[in-house]
Amino acid sequence: MVGSLASGNFGPDSDVDFLIDTCPNPLKYRIEASIEDLMADIPFDLVYRDEAKPHVLKRMEEHQIHDPRLLVVLT
Repeated sequence: MVGSLASGNFGPDSDVDFLIDTCPNPLKYRIEASIEDLMADIPFDLVYRDEAKPHVLKRMEEHQIHDPRLLVVLT
């Protein structure tokens, strides 16, 4: 997890930002649909590591949280 929730700046107008480390292209829609189901009405944003610009990725990595409970494997 990255963004305002990870850095402690989460507020009423924030969304939850997820940095997806690896994902084959055919699974991207499945991941997005699965997270949308889990998040219900909570706004979120997915950023794929391989698509992020280097300066954006660097900023995200500075405040990321690694939590094994967030690991999702779709087969």
